Amino acid sequence: METPELLHNFYRHYRERRLADAIAFLGDDFLFKASLPDDPVDSIRPRSRAEFTLICHKFLDNFDILVFEPGPFSFDGDVASAIARGSFRHKRSGKILDMKFHHWWRLADGKVIELRQEHDSDLLQDFIESLDGGVS
Repeated sequence: METPELLHNFYRHYRERRLADAIAFLGDDFLFKASLPDDPVDSIRPRSRAEFTLICHKFLDNFDILVFEPGPFSFDGDVASAIARGSFRHKRSGKILDMKFHHWWRLADGKVIELRQEHDSDLLQDFIESLDGGVS
C-alpha cells in the first residue's frame, strides 16, 4: 500500500471508530509525540503504541467524531505531513471541540513508526476545563 493511501485509511478507520483497523497500520515500536494536558507523568513524553491505543480508546469513549480529515500531504524522505481538521462532540456535555492538528508521520517498511502531533494546547486545555468534571 502506498503511503498516501495508508494514511488516508488510518484517518478513515479512526473516524469510523474502527480503532483496531487504524492501529494495525502502526509498527510495533511506534511512538506518539504530542503535548497532552491530562498526562499525570509528563505532558510531552513520547507514548508507545499501547499507550496511544489507550488514549484513542478513551477519546472515542468520550467524543463523537463529526469531522476528522487530513489536508493534502507533503513528503520529505520517510516523513509525510498534513494539517488535519477535527470537529468532535463531547458525549456527556454536547460541547463541540474544533481543532487543527499538524501531523508528521514517519514510516518504515509499510508501517507508521512515529506520529508527531502539534495542536493548540491552550485551546484543548480550555475545552477540558470547560467540562464539568473533566473529559471522562
